[in-house]
Amino acid sequence: MQEWHGLQWEFTTPSTSCTFMDMTIAINNNTATTTIFEKAQNLYLYIPPTSAHPPGMIHSLIYGNILCIHRLCSHPHDIHSKSQEFFTRLTQRGYSPFKITPVFKQAHINALSFLSRRNYPHHQPNIPPQNKLFIHLQNHPQDPNPHKIHQLWNSCVAHPAQQTPLRHIKNLHGNKINIEHLTIAYSRPPNLGNLFSIHKISGRGMNVSSFIVD
Repeated sequence: MQEWHGLQWEFTTPSTSCTFMDMTIAINNNTATTTIFEKAQNLYLYIPPTSAHPPGMIHSLIYGNILCIHRLCSHPHDIHSKSQEFFTRLTQRGYSPFKITPVFKQAHINALSFLSRRNYPHHQPNIPPQNKLFIHLQNHPQDPNPHKIHQLWNSCVAHPAQQTPLRHIKNLHGNKINIEHLTIAYSRPPNLGNLFSIHKISGRGMNVSSFIVD
């Protein structure tokens, strides 16, 4: 076996549990159970609240991790303990327990709702595409609140008082503009890694698979 393509193989004694990537699989009483596997060297360096990231970043981080916990943990007590550990690590990074507690509660509700629907066919309703205007902004902590921007859009552009709504205004060709909704797409500013570690890959050469001989 050690001569197969020059790979070094390591063999372990057969066991009722094993770790595969980020999950530990075990067999107890002829039942397979799973839980999250975490490396002891993991420092859990989550993005701190002082970073200039969009406000929705922490919501996405919590929602995604809580859904992962629900998916990978078989037992409710594992879900509770892993969620508590995740909560503690975020507070240690500087997040306010008062601010992230409601986000955690909603994340658990969303995860249970999502997992309850995954085994049923989901038919997306035939909704006509909405006519949206997309604005791409680089996030800055001193930017106006997105809610305020949407209010100004609706009151001054989309539905101005006693004036023709934007969607009914015609362009130079006589066609209605037909734009009503505004979507603000935020991106983070470049970090030190982007500025000092610029990777430009050129001349890729042959695929790795071309060197494998059956």
